[in-house]
Amino acid sequence: MEKTGYHPNEGQTDRPCLYVFSPTPRNRTYQIQMDVIDGNRRVFRDYGVDVAEIFEDCQGHIGSEKLPPEGCNGLRRRFHVPQGRFCVMLVDRDSRIKLIADSCVSYEEVIMRVENKPQTHQKPTD
Repeated sequence: MEKTGYHPNEGQTDRPCLYVFSPTPRNRTYQIQMDVIDGNRRVFRDYGVDVAEIFEDCQGHIGSEKLPPEGCNGLRRRFHVPQGRFCVMLVDRDSRIKLIADSCVSYEEVIMRVENKPQTHQKPTD
């Protein structure tokens, strides 16, 4: 079982994380999104992307690690995702939000955002 980079006391990961917020595991949009993710788990693993499943009032997961309902609710508050809303959010290791969507996203979109690292501006030399 692969360990995630999730730090429960800090509520963050040290790797990119794709958060899938859903009211319940029975939500149809959530199920479609997870079909996309499940079909591409190897790609996410190769790029070091953790996947978090965040629900209302029930246990979620970050990778293979269980997340209690209080942890799920804390992440909803932290990222300002209201109850009843489906949302997909990619957060990089520096806690910067790289993608927010109210509907399903493709694995290609996620990987493109992971690969798109911020440019570092170098000072011109004289």
